[in-house]
Amino acid sequence: MRSSRKLLASLSLCLLPALCLAQRPADFHARLELSRNGKLMGEMTFTLASTDEHWTMSSDTRGVRGLAKFLGLTENSMGEGDWDGSAPRPLRYERNVRTIKSMRWTADFDWENGVVHTVYPDGESKLELEPGVLDESAIGLVVRAGLAQGEDEWHLRLVDEDEIEDANFRTRSVESVQTALGCMKVHIVEKVRGEGSTRYTRTYYAEDHEFVPVLMEHGRVGGNHVEGRVVEITVNGQAVPAGPDCQE
Repeated sequence: MRSSRKLLASLSLCLLPALCLAQRPADFHARLELSRNGKLMGEMTFTLASTDEHWTMSSDTRGVRGLAKFLGLTENSMGEGDWDGSAPRPLRYERNVRTIKSMRWTADFDWENGVVHTVYPDGESKLELEPGVLDESAIGLVVRAGLAQGEDEWHLRLVDEDEIEDANFRTRSVESVQTALGCMKVHIVEKVRGEGSTRYTRTYYAEDHEFVPVLMEHGRVGGNHVEGRVVEITVNGQAVPAGPDCQE
């Protein structure tokens, strides 16, 4: 019975095109400068390390200028999991934020019993799992693999604090952008928000560098704008050299 359930779960997963990955995304390490309204405030790093059995996606942010440095801003997250075929299956996620006080989120996935246990600043929950559910750290793995296959839209199910929510993403455009490492062709993927929302979240994935994220934007139209711009990339252990600038 247990093997039958696993087979059915695997078949159900492959009914979701965005999760039936033909090839796993390449490992990478990226360092980005973080700014708020055009003023440098911090530094971010993202690292994907994987084997045939396991993957770990981690991020780290720290304040280096202004109020972010004064408040001692640090934020780090780590998601880890295994593979269901070539699709990422999360096992544990943890996120820690510290400014004046510390906050912590965790999610532990029990696929055998179909439950994810979340702990967050206001409490804890046990949520029923279904095939294909992801945590925040796995979004980029699915999108990067999808871009490599020519996909431009993703409908995902993500664990939030006390619920499993729908999250939709789509490619907004493909453009050439100037970076500290030269001109890069990028696919700009945005989170789809509700009608009338002024918030935006966009990630720029570099086509010629295994779709590694090289620019991230988040904010509100008419409000604060936060972005991270890449200054250093390593893909599969090889440093990406600086290339020519974009032509005017």
